Amino acid sequence: MGVIIGTAGHIDHGKSSLMLALTGKDPDRLKEEKARGITIELGYVFLENHDGSTVSFIDVPGHEKFVKTMVAGVSTVDSFLLVVSADEGVMPQTREHLDILRLLEVDTGIVALSKCDLVDDDLIELAEEEVREALAGTPAEKAPIFRVSAKTGTGMDELKEALLKMAASIDTKSSMGRFRMPVDRIFTLKGFGTIVCGTGLSGKIKSGESVEIQPVGKTFRVRELGVNEHRNAATGEAGDRIALNLTGIRKEDVHRGSVAGEIGFLKVLKSLDTTCTILQRNVDLLVRQRVRFHVGTAEVMARAIPVEGKPLLRGETGYVHFQLEHPVVAMPGDRFVIRRYSPVVTIGGGIILDTGTQKVRSRFRDARLSHLDLLTHGDLEDLLFETMEDNPGHFIEVDDFIKKSGSEPVDFDVASASLIEQERALSFGEGKTRRLILKVAVENLERKIMGCIGTIHRSVPLNPGLPAAHLARKLPPDTPVWTVRFCLSRLQESGAVEKRGDYLCLGTFPKEISGETQTLANHIISDVKKAGLQGVKRPVSGRREEDIDALLQRGLLFSLSDSLISSEDMIQSVQKIIEDSFGANPFRLGELREALGVSRKFTLLWAELLDSRKITKREGESRLLV
Repeated sequence: MGVIIGTAGHIDHGKSSLMLALTGKDPDRLKEEKARGITIELGYVFLENHDGSTVSFIDVPGHEKFVKTMVAGVSTVDSFLLVVSADEGVMPQTREHLDILRLLEVDTGIVALSKCDLVDDDLIELAEEEVREALAGTPAEKAPIFRVSAKTGTGMDELKEALLKMAASIDTKSSMGRFRMPVDRIFTLKGFGTIVCGTGLSGKIKSGESVEIQPVGKTFRVRELGVNEHRNAATGEAGDRIALNLTGIRKEDVHRGSVAGEIGFLKVLKSLDTTCTILQRNVDLLVRQRVRFHVGTAEVMARAIPVEGKPLLRGETGYVHFQLEHPVVAMPGDRFVIRRYSPVVTIGGGIILDTGTQKVRSRFRDARLSHLDLLTHGDLEDLLFETMEDNPGHFIEVDDFIKKSGSEPVDFDVASASLIEQERALSFGEGKTRRLILKVAVENLERKIMGCIGTIHRSVPLNPGLPAAHLARKLPPDTPVWTVRFCLSRLQESGAVEKRGDYLCLGTFPKEISGETQTLANHIISDVKKAGLQGVKRPVSGRREEDIDALLQRGLLFSLSDSLISSEDMIQSVQKIIEDSFGANPFRLGELREALGVSRKFTLLWAELLDSRKITKREGESRLLV
C-alpha cells in the first residue's frame, strides 16, 4: 500500500519541473507536451520513502482548458503539493485548484513556492503572503511553504524530506473491503494489448483474478499486474498505482471514468442524492441547472435539483438531487465536484449520500429531507434501522445494503451486531444470502402464524392442525418464503409450534382427541359404519365438511372414491371376509363380489383400495392376500 500526492497550481508555475527534480523522472510523456512545454495529460512518477514504501505523484495540467483532467487526477489522491511561482504569485487556476481540493476533502498538503531564483526576497515574501491569504479559512491554512528552485536546487532537499514525512503520517487506504479502482489512463502496448490504470480505492486485486469493468458491464481476467513502477506484481492494493493487463479487452470497452472492481460490486447510476456546498464566489446553483458533474475520474452532464425546491445560493450547503445524462459508477461517501456548463467554472461539490434515487416530488419532500438528514448526521446503525423500517418486509439483503450504502463489511458487522444485541434486529442466513430483519416484524409474523394455526384448532377441533403446505395461503401474499421459514424455526425451537407429520399445531394443542371432540368423532364414524361396504356419499347429511375432512386427515375415515367415504374399521371387516372365504388361495373379482355381497362397482373400488394398501396383490386376473 502506498500514498498518492497530487500536484496543483496554475499553468507554467513549474509543477512538472519540480517532479523531475524530486524524482529524476519527467511526468510529461507526450510529444505534444514536450513541444508546447505544458502538461496536457496526467503524469505519474514515484519516490521511495525511507521505510521502503512508495510515494506516488500524480502531476496534473494547470491550464484552465484541462481542469476536468485535473479533477480526474486528484480525485484519488491523499494529499497535495500546491505549486505557486514566486514571480507570478497566486493566479486564477491556483484558486480553482484549491477550491477543487477542498471540495474533494484533500486537506493535507505542502506548498512549494517555485522559481525563487528569478525574483528577489521582496517578491518572494509577497507571493508567500498571497498563498497564506488564499489558504486562510481552509483546513490547509497551516500548510508549510517551501521556497524552492528546480533549476538551482535551492530548498529541494528540504521539500523532498517534508513530502516523505507527510506521506509517512497519512493513514493508508483500507485493503479489507472489495476491490475498486477508477480508471484514469488507458494505453496499448504491442504484444500485450490494452492496459488500464488507476489508483486502488479499496480492497486488493491479484494476478489471475477477474474484474468487472463498468459502466460497460463486462468481465475480464487479469493477465498481468503492475504496481507503481513494478511489473509482474502478485497483488495490487488500495493506495497503489495499479496497471491491469486484461485479457480480451478492447479500447472501446473502457475510458477515463470507467471503474474496475470486484464482480457484482460496482453499481451503475443515473441519479443520486448529495449534500452539496456552493463556493462563496462565482454563481448560485439554480433549480434544474445543467452542470458538469465530476465523480472519481468521470465527467458527465447532469441536471441539478435542490431538494428543498429553491436555488442553493453561493456559500450555502444543502441537499441536491442530480439526474445524470450518462451513467457513472459511484457509491455513497464518494466526493464530487460540479462545474458550470458555460462558461466553465467550478461552482461547488460535496458528498454522495444515496444512489439510484427517484425524482424529487413536492409531496414527499419532507420525508426525503429527513432521510438525507439521517444519511448526513446519523450513524450506520441508524441508517440500517431506518432502511429496514422503510422496507415493506422490514428486512435488508446484507450484500445489497453494503453495495448500495458503500459501507465497509467490517463497519456493517459492528452496526448489525449492536442492533442484534439491543434485540432490535435478527440475522438470518449466511454469506451472500444473509439478511437482517427487524425483530418486531418477526414477532408480528409469528403472531400471525400462531393465529392461523389457532383458528384451525378453534374452528375444527377434530383437525390434526394446519397443513404446512397451506400456511403461505393464510398469510399476506407478499410475505417472503424465507421469513416464514425463519419464524417457524424460532416458534418450533421455543415449543410454541410443533410440526406433527405434515401438520402445524400449537404446542398446547393435544396430540390425541378427547372429551367432546372424541364424542363428536365417534358419532360421525358410527354414522359412516352404518352404511356398510357401500360407504357414505359426500356431503354427509347433518355433518360439517370440515369435520369429515379432519377425520380423513387423522386417518379415522378414508375415501373409497372421490365422492364416497368409509371408516377404517370397514377395511378390517373386508380383510376378515377375504380370510374366511379364500384363506391363502387366489380369488377373482367375481368371487370377491359374491363374498362381499355388493355390486361390481363397489367390489372394484374395494379391490383397488386393498391393492393400494398392499393388503392384497394382483397376479394376472386373480388376487392374493399378502
